[in-house]
Amino acid sequence: MKILAIETSCDETALALLSLDKETQSFKVLDHIVYSQIEEHSQYGGVVPALASRLHNKKLPGMLQEFIHQNGRNIDAIAVTVGPGLEPSLFVGVNMASLLAEVLGVPLIPVNHMHGHMFSGLLNEALEGSIPLSYPFIAYTISGGHTELVLVKAYNEYEIVGITQDDAAGEAFDKVAKMLNLGYPGGPKISKLAQSGDADAIAFPRPMMSSGNGNMSFSGLKTAVLYYIRDNPPQNDTDIANICASFEQAVIDVLIAKLNWAVNEYNVNQVVIGGGVTANTKLRQAFEHYAQQNGIELLVPNKILSTDNAIMIGVVACLDIIHTIDNRPNKVNGNLVV
Repeated sequence: MKILAIETSCDETALALLSLDKETQSFKVLDHIVYSQIEEHSQYGGVVPALASRLHNKKLPGMLQEFIHQNGRNIDAIAVTVGPGLEPSLFVGVNMASLLAEVLGVPLIPVNHMHGHMFSGLLNEALEGSIPLSYPFIAYTISGGHTELVLVKAYNEYEIVGITQDDAAGEAFDKVAKMLNLGYPGGPKISKLAQSGDADAIAFPRPMMSSGNGNMSFSGLKTAVLYYIRDNPPQNDTDIANICASFEQAVIDVLIAKLNWAVNEYNVNQVVIGGGVTANTKLRQAFEHYAQQNGIELLVPNKILSTDNAIMIGVVACLDIIHTIDNRPNKVNGNLVV
């Protein structure tokens, strides 16, 4: 069967078409497309919800028309992100998906955006996958809006065991980049500059790293960077690179420490990471090193699946179908899942 997935939770308008073989419980991506609004939002230093919604309204109808023209109308189900995210943006995707499902007479599958990040690591480099997961496992979602440690006890049985108490990791990256006038989005810019910097140059704090639980805080670290820049204005590219590298290392140290706590607390040997921050090369290397040193099976998404996309929404829809055998109503529940 074929599943069309739609993602409009923030500032990416994305579509994907996946095929699912229910007998072998395998799936693969047939086509996908993403329109990024970064250029439009960068002049404001971050995502403007009203602008994001207008751009989704402008782009999605034409993208859908062209996508279906190229791939055909042979669609058996439609998946759509219903939350969390920016409600005006979500509204555009849900409305369009509901209308399309009614026109085609196919089921509509509501998908939690965070579940998409949690299961994006199931796909290999060829964008094919299956469900080899064993339970329980730890899902670590690290993005601009969320930083969560989730204990996945069984399919659709989740417990958040660690969460940021303030800023998400990706949000902290963007705010530090703004302090350094690096532009938006800040994460990739900090990561690139950090490559030529000294991660030990500045002793930034690691908030809550030894708190004895899975909770995190990045607001204090962000403030420490702000005060450092105020008291030690960077004079050259080396100074900026050292700030970026030292800040990046502090974030990584906290994230790895919290993962170590969760792995030991819940005695798991499988970890899935996802979210935009996992595109950070040094962070990925740190996770891979931790996994190798501790005998952990680590599932890491392809870099194109780290940021928001419709492929991961389609993957969750495939898993839903496998586990519920088409027992979905032909409408979206009105309550957004957060």
